[in-house]
Amino acid sequence: MDIRQVLRKQTVTQAALLIAAISLISKFVGFFREVLVANYFGASGTTDAFLVAMIIPLSILGLFSGGFNTLIIPFYLEKKAQSLEAARRFVNSALTVWGSVFVAISILVFIFAPACVRIVAYGFKGERFALAVTLTRYLVISGLFTVLVGMFTGLFQAEKQFFFPIAVTLIGNVALVCSLFFLHRYLGINSWTVGQILSVSIAFFAMFFVLYRRHHFFHSLGFRQVDWREMRQFAILLAPLVISSGLSILNQIVDKTIGSGLDAGSISALNFAIRVWGIPISLLATPIATAIFPTFSELALNGSSRVEYESRLHKTIGVSFYLIIPSTFFLYFLSEPIVRLFFERGAFDPEATALTAFVVRMYVIGLFAYATSPLLSRVFYSFKNTATPLIISAICVGLNIILNITLSRILGAGGIALATSVVMTLNFILFSLFLKKYLNPFSRNLASETVKIILSSIPLGLVCYLSLPYFQNTSAATLNSFVSLAIKIAIVGLISVIPFFALSHLFKLDSFAFLKSYALTTLKKFTHK
Repeated sequence: MDIRQVLRKQTVTQAALLIAAISLISKFVGFFREVLVANYFGASGTTDAFLVAMIIPLSILGLFSGGFNTLIIPFYLEKKAQSLEAARRFVNSALTVWGSVFVAISILVFIFAPACVRIVAYGFKGERFALAVTLTRYLVISGLFTVLVGMFTGLFQAEKQFFFPIAVTLIGNVALVCSLFFLHRYLGINSWTVGQILSVSIAFFAMFFVLYRRHHFFHSLGFRQVDWREMRQFAILLAPLVISSGLSILNQIVDKTIGSGLDAGSISALNFAIRVWGIPISLLATPIATAIFPTFSELALNGSSRVEYESRLHKTIGVSFYLIIPSTFFLYFLSEPIVRLFFERGAFDPEATALTAFVVRMYVIGLFAYATSPLLSRVFYSFKNTATPLIISAICVGLNIILNITLSRILGAGGIALATSVVMTLNFILFSLFLKKYLNPFSRNLASETVKIILSSIPLGLVCYLSLPYFQNTSAATLNSFVSLAIKIAIVGLISVIPFFALSHLFKLDSFAFLKSYALTTLKKFTHK
């Protein structure tokens, strides 16, 4: 394939579909990864140690990753509006200054790994603690490359080139799976370590090479070239994003910390549950939010009319709700057979399935908020307002700590998941209220559309609930039973969407009409070629 075709720009809809399609493939690859992890290591203390070790460097260095990925888009577009050379100078300065900071932080994480593990997982003792410390030091390079990949991804997205970053990420995920499959007999849990480092290294070097050769970035790195006034302005806006990311990561650390004091396998159950309820997020919500953000930034930068901006936002939220709300019903009622399909084999026993399925149900209660809150936050960022999301995050983190402690005593790992759902719902409400400073995030038509989507989803949920006896005494331990269970879930899914689509047509839902029209148009173009 011609590299020029791979790197061409995409429209918002094309980008969303492209991201969703490759994310679907990545999910299949990720599924095999989780199957291998569950089979080789199970919901065990060893798996808990790796997950804690992975979150430490990724969290500390990842504080900047999301912020860079988000903020660099409006900044880069503003500089590019002045001149392409100004945009390149800004990017070179950013990599020189912040790259040096990230290397220094990586060294500190390596040195103080034992203290980091004690903070994150106070319940770890003996071999589990020692293993977590060792793995943390191994994974420092993974955290360093992750933050830089976040910056590179933002640059590609600013140019509305969405394919290449997700394509190389997919290749990296394949490498991770291969590492687990071929090396677990020889390296044990470190086969996961090698795969993780290899995965992010592939993304880092591939993106760096293309940005260097095609876009001519990073040709003149050095502190003499740095525009310190420009970097100061960027740092001022980045600081709230870093703190906000830190608060979000603190949420995850609090989950792991409290989970470390529960029964062994609780942290693993939370991790496996995230893989399940994260499917509609990565396949449906994230592609939309990612694809629309450069357009939001351009609308804010160009001073476009509020009516146009609001119209784009309302349509995007409507489509998100149309995809996420029925997914919530589906995952809630079919959580146990889905978890059984994905993970129940080898070291992952029926008890682990029951615990993980319960955690999934508690998580999906707040799925709608988890899907749309990043979209609303990007509206703030498009106007270069990074302070308001920070304040909201601080409020939510405080509540999450309280609810985690309280609900985990009652519901165990499920209480941690339920606390996340409650906090994300509050986060969604606060974002909606504070956004009114710029525009109205919800109209009467959007509210009516949302109610109709919920009504259309109820029969879908009823079909899933009534089908539960159909899954009794089923397993996925062998290939035949796995295929049989997968077919059963697929059949129930197909039957359940029939009343959903019928009511969508009856209620004349705008989101249904939009998706149907785009699908038919795309199909016609494809058949006429």
